[in-house]
Amino acid sequence: MINQLKLKTVSALALMSLCVVSTGTAQATAPTAPAQEELVVSDTVVIRGRSPAETRRYVDEVIAPPRGTEQFARWDDRLCVGVSGIPNAQAQYIADRIANRAMQVGLRPGKPGCKSDVSVIVTTEPERLIEAMRDAYEPLFGVNNESRTASLGKAAFEEFKTTDRPVRWWHVAETRGADGSRIEGEAKNGVADGITGAPSVRSEGSRLRSAIRQDLSRAVVVIDARQVSGLSLDTLGDFVAFVTLAQADGNGDTKGVDTILNLFADHTDEKPETWSSWDADFLTALYAVPRNTVSLQQTKSLIAQRMERE
Repeated sequence: MINQLKLKTVSALALMSLCVVSTGTAQATAPTAPAQEELVVSDTVVIRGRSPAETRRYVDEVIAPPRGTEQFARWDDRLCVGVSGIPNAQAQYIADRIANRAMQVGLRPGKPGCKSDVSVIVTTEPERLIEAMRDAYEPLFGVNNESRTASLGKAAFEEFKTTDRPVRWWHVAETRGADGSRIEGEAKNGVADGITGAPSVRSEGSRLRSAIRQDLSRAVVVIDARQVSGLSLDTLGDFVAFVTLAQADGNGDTKGVDTILNLFADHTDEKPETWSSWDADFLTALYAVPRNTVSLQQTKSLIAQRMERE
């Protein structure tokens, strides 16, 4: 059955090649409606609400941008997803699930044959695969935070490589002008003419907005097939969709937080089957608030305020 995950017999090196050069994509079908808050009806109607403290805690715990950045990075307009390591029908099912969720937050799915922004790889050898990818394509991960790129850095990459999580993910963001334009140029310190060739961006002349923003440029999601056996593709697809669309915090304290990130958590026996209304509202807010905020605190406040209005 399509909803039972089966692994292709593919070596780690072959999967590495699929990840880096594959042009497989998902064509989104009509997106499903996000889950709504449950209404409890007795003698009176009780609507489950959200307190500002609960909302802010949710925002604080589920996302982890790189240090030194002042915005939550997100995809710009279009998202191309490639899935490898499992039979084609199941790979397409997961890719479509991710694409449908991306459509719900306003992104467009990539056209057939597009170059993958997101590589989702299913393997029984995740550490070996990641090590091989790093050796062959080191710039792919942006570990050294090359010019105008941002990732979580070397220590986090080592955790990404060696963790025993069933699903692990890695994002690389690019610093752009507030209008999305690429920042060109490299600063050079001359002997007589001072600093030349410095990158420049257009300022809005506002203390409430920055002249730059963070755009996600690529992501790698690695699934350990041995640890997700028996999990429905809908549930797995929603988890992967969330960690694809946001820089999710794998070490966040999500105990008591209604989120799909609890799927593999040890602190609860009640595993989510889909992403929650909190997850849907968070991602909707993330993709709706201004992108060039001046601080993470401002971003968090704007997201929380929008979630409270949903």
